[in-house]
Amino acid sequence: MSQTVKLVKTVALVGVVLALSLSAAGCSANSKYWWMSKHEALAMRDTLRADLVAAQTKLIEEQKRLLAEQSNMLKEQKEAGEMLRLMRADLMMRFSEIDRKASAIARNTDEITARQTQIDRKATEISRRQEQMASAAEDAVNQRKVQMEKLFEIAMSDFNAGRYELAVSGFTDFAKQFPDVPQTQEAEYWIAEARFAKKEYDAAEKEYMQLIKKYPNGTKSCAVFYKLGLVYEQQEKKKSMEMVWNNLLQRCPDSQEAQAVKSRK
Repeated sequence: MSQTVKLVKTVALVGVVLALSLSAAGCSANSKYWWMSKHEALAMRDTLRADLVAAQTKLIEEQKRLLAEQSNMLKEQKEAGEMLRLMRADLMMRFSEIDRKASAIARNTDEITARQTQIDRKATEISRRQEQMASAAEDAVNQRKVQMEKLFEIAMSDFNAGRYELAVSGFTDFAKQFPDVPQTQEAEYWIAEARFAKKEYDAAEKEYMQLIKKYPNGTKSCAVFYKLGLVYEQQEKKKSMEMVWNNLLQRCPDSQEAQAVKSRK
């Protein structure tokens, strides 16, 4: 840029000098005050013209260079602008994609939250129902236990009072209603005892035999073997009695029933 300014100044200076030369050439050659001859003035004019043409040529070349540089700068600026536009478009597209994904995530999060709320609500309802069912089941178990104990107590009370038929009926009902409880073995034993107490020895024998088959190692097995021997004694089946009591002595050698058998021999 400084070189261009210098060229401009040079052209201006040459122009001034050339004008002065031309003016001097037009003046009278005989003037005593004019120090330069016409020939010299014309020579200087030609030289100045040549310098002016050279300066103008350089100025035009510098102008062309500047225009080319300006064109390159404009081109670079355009390319930079296009690159910036593309970058902005790419960023906008990325931002749009991120916004779309964020919106999708937000929707999914809302949906998951709604489902979780629904699951929690159902879980709470299920838990409440389970608690109700557990409470109802516990109540049912308690009621069943109370009913079972009451029925067994009534039947046992009838047996102790000598109401053997009522006792048999009560213990039979107990065994039918509660076949899976430990007290059922007790109820069936007292049915056999009621038959024995009524001296219904055939019926008693049948009941004791069923107890031995059904509960071979039951809690009442020792007593059952002993009472069955007594039935055979009343029926005058001595061999059967001895066989049953010998079995008792082998199975329950230290029981009260075994001691009773030993005392009878």
